Amino acid sequence: MSDPTTNPYAWRPTDLEAIRRALQMPATAPAVRAINDAMAQLEASYPDPIPSAKASLDAIALIDAALLAPPPPLDPDAPPQNAVVTKVSRKGAAIPIPEQLPTKKLDVIEYATDLLMEEVVTEYEIPSADQAAAASSLAPAQQRRLHAQTILLILPSLRSWQANPQPSSYQGWILRG
Repeated sequence: MSDPTTNPYAWRPTDLEAIRRALQMPATAPAVRAINDAMAQLEASYPDPIPSAKASLDAIALIDAALLAPPPPLDPDAPPQNAVVTKVSRKGAAIPIPEQLPTKKLDVIEYATDLLMEEVVTEYEIPSADQAAAASSLAPAQQRRLHAQTILLILPSLRSWQANPQPSSYQGWILRG
């Protein structure tokens, strides 16, 4: 494999483990060898989809990090999660704050303290049910699944190594009754 810093069509050193995690493959030597062989074959024969695969791996890593992160603490002053910012206005702090601020009480009174204060007003709008559904049309798990399917389209030989393979839109399961 060539140098990933100079060639965007080369795999990064961390991509092998990222592919294994993205496709939920077992951490066995044959599975890792299969990933390595598929990566080497793609890079040698047709490296054009490698940037797309790396982008999908990065997106899956962000989704996994967001899913594993603890939920933020509830703040009573915080807007609802589905609120949309409609207007932000700022008032004050028109001049830069000097290095040395007044320290004595009389100096503070003489100094124009209103120039040091900044007020930020943010207005929120809670979207309707239709707008909220359109904004969050894909749940994080579904986004992750779509990125994993993109990787499987680029590296189709890895489909059989998945712990729980999902049928693609081009194949199905045979049910016998």
